[in-house]
Amino acid sequence: MSYTIFGKKILNEYIALGVYGLTGLGVYAAMSGDKSDKKVASEQVDPKQSASSKEEAAFLENFINDLEHKEKAAAKH
Repeated sequence: MSYTIFGKKILNEYIALGVYGLTGLGVYAAMSGDKSDKKVASEQVDPKQSASSKEEAAFLENFINDLEHKEKAAAKH
């Protein structure tokens, strides 16, 4: 089966491939962007405000510091 678009016959297969391609392009465009935005958002979180106790706040701070050190070590390699 085919459709007539602008006076030309277009097969269903080509229409389906076009839809898949445009969907993939849309997903790629939605997921791409400046990577520094994510880092800024993570720096705005204060573990002391979200923790319910001093122990939990200390644990969160240590956990975040460990992650930052791992990121720096991975960036060196």
